[in-house]
Amino acid sequence: MRALHRFLRFLSNSLRPCLLLLGLLPSAFGSVARNAIEVVEVAGGVVQVDDRGATPVSEVGAKIRRKAKVIIPGDGRLIFALSNGARVLVDGNSSFQVQAFVDSPGKGSLVDIRPDFGRFTFALPRQGPGDVFVVRDAQGEQHLKSRGLYQLVAAQGVPAPRFICLAGETLFTPAQGLGQPVRLKTGEQMVARAESLGLTTSAEPMGEAARRRIVEGLAYEREFKVYPLELDPAARLSATSATTLEAVMASIEEIVERQTQINPSPTGG
Repeated sequence: MRALHRFLRFLSNSLRPCLLLLGLLPSAFGSVARNAIEVVEVAGGVVQVDDRGATPVSEVGAKIRRKAKVIIPGDGRLIFALSNGARVLVDGNSSFQVQAFVDSPGKGSLVDIRPDFGRFTFALPRQGPGDVFVVRDAQGEQHLKSRGLYQLVAAQGVPAPRFICLAGETLFTPAQGLGQPVRLKTGEQMVARAESLGLTTSAEPMGEAARRRIVEGLAYEREFKVYPLELDPAARLSATSATTLEAVMASIEEIVERQTQINPSPTGG
């Protein structure tokens, strides 16, 4: 009996590290395959077009192909997840392509998303030293620098997109001859104005009411995991619950501030 007891103890000690590792991996089941871009939610007649022709994107689990132009009609919407943990919510009447996505173990990931027009919300997990996440258009490149929540609004045919940093940090590098770099922090937005001599960009504080509306709307997104908020998917905020909403917004500030202190910005801010 004593020998059996020792054997069971040995077996338990041997398995404990494996069980602990499994417990630390919440995405061990149902995770996105390495280097894949997978649909989490889709509605309306979404299609992707490339050299294979036009392919409907109509079900959860479908893959978004690199360099394919993805078109979301006015009555559609799309949420997709990348294997590096990022998620993107695309509203109706939008168009974009994932120009490049590489997720290398131990080396980091590269994401190059190119919106044509529409509204896009990006939720990023913690970024490592080798991670690069770029949102690129004709005006320049928006580098998302940290774990956070970001939104791009680009009207069709209007060369002046609005980029909102709800939580986190970004660095905008304009295309050659189109102004100076602009760095955004939590609660700021980049305003681009087309002028006779080119495009001017500036960082401006975002109004509290406007920011509140965006955060409140995202709090209802069941399939869009907002990393800075980390809400229970089953929980729904009441539109009249100002106290709860203020707590959510304060959570954004607290997490981003703590993250900034732990990992100072590579841009020197």
